Amino acid sequence: MTFANAAELVRLLLRQSDRHPVRAIGASEFSPYDPRLVRSLRNQGILVERENLRDDGAAVFQIVNDSLVVVDPETGECERYEDALDVRTFDIDFGAICRAIRKQSDLIGPGPMAISARLWRLGRHERHGRAAEVCLARQLREETAQQIVDHVRGAIDSEAPVALISLGDRDVPTAVGRQLDGLRMTLAFATDLLLGDPDRPFAFDLTRIRVPTGQQTPNARLQIDRIGRRVIFEGNELTVEPRDFDAFALIAEEAVAAGGWVLRDSIAATLQSSTGREGNPEQVDRCINRLRTAFKNLGGVIEVPKRAFIETKPKVGYRLTLSPSEIAFIA
Repeated sequence: MTFANAAELVRLLLRQSDRHPVRAIGASEFSPYDPRLVRSLRNQGILVERENLRDDGAAVFQIVNDSLVVVDPETGECERYEDALDVRTFDIDFGAICRAIRKQSDLIGPGPMAISARLWRLGRHERHGRAAEVCLARQLREETAQQIVDHVRGAIDSEAPVALISLGDRDVPTAVGRQLDGLRMTLAFATDLLLGDPDRPFAFDLTRIRVPTGQQTPNARLQIDRIGRRVIFEGNELTVEPRDFDAFALIAEEAVAAGGWVLRDSIAATLQSSTGREGNPEQVDRCINRLRTAFKNLGGVIEVPKRAFIETKPKVGYRLTLSPSEIAFIA
């Protein structure tokens, strides 16, 4: 028998957890999945079976060895049904999900802990000398976004970069998005980050999150407007295609944070996230060529070097030749 994979079940649990109140899941919804996986979730406390079963007022329902036994309380007569899925329901323990994500994603530091009913602090993610506090948000909607942002900054030092991961869809107002940038908070989405590792079904690939950079420099040569998705160099707007914007922002963030190289694989993953199509080396090459062309098109206005400010390291990746003080992100 072929079962649906673990990642699909985790996505189901995350979707259900984004609802308010967190709704129970009927056991019949688990039928496409490997029973061993469902059993593992029960053992971890992520799924908690409800003890009280539905009845029709004239009979008592009991589960015995995964079978349904219906007892007439007056006569004691019993009927047995082999499939008890229709009456079994499971509650989702959101705290247990947060603990699983933290452990399987190798987070450190404080957490997991509930900051509010909609917000959990999972821990700290560190990579290449940079760190960000990771928070998981339920019901991040237009009407709740401001409250969630306030709760994050009330619980976490205002200078610490924060990766805010939403369980739900991309329904965040522009004004809140701008505020997140100003507060050094990056917004990501849980379903985009799942690794899909069957041995670690709740693990997030946190390398896909771009850690917020330092304070802005209004007079920088290169200014990147994340919300408006514009790139401005020495007062001139570059013609950067929408599919290339996130890749360019990634290279610029690395230049500001550490001045290092951005791996080709990282750019490919960013392109895939931006376009919804699988990234490959040829797409990366074309992306970099388009970005260089965008700079070269300003050749009549400014002096553009041969490599157009984007340096290549064969078999490694790319980096901007601008210094951190020359780059700014517009909130």
